[in-house]
Amino acid sequence: MEDTVKEIEEFIDYLVQAGVHCRVDELESAYHRNMQVYMLDDSDQLTLADKSAFIDLFKRKRDAGELPLNSWTKIHHVAANNSSALVIFSRKNNLAGQERKLRLGIDLVYEDGRWQVIREIIFLEPPYPS
Repeated sequence: MEDTVKEIEEFIDYLVQAGVHCRVDELESAYHRNMQVYMLDDSDQLTLADKSAFIDLFKRKRDAGELPLNSWTKIHHVAANNSSALVIFSRKNNLAGQERKLRLGIDLVYEDGRWQVIREIIFLEPPYPS
């Protein structure tokens, strides 16, 4: 099980770096075809996205020259078996227009010989004071 946790931690690093540098081809591979994203901001506004909508967000950031994003990541917990996992971690980035801290719960599935994100639940903290 320790090997699986390490493998998942490495996958999260790969996923973060793909997002930080808006490497859409890597995100295409890391995100499951049925991925769903639920993003709750600090004003209780819930935004839902599927794989293509979430990848489009990274394409827009890439095309606007907003590279790279902040790569700060802290993994708090990994629960895993051979076919699925839950990762709880924190990030700092400008995903929603302002630099802020995000708390994430990501569900992974092991399918087609690789880990893939099937669900992301993102909680945005208030923006940092100027």
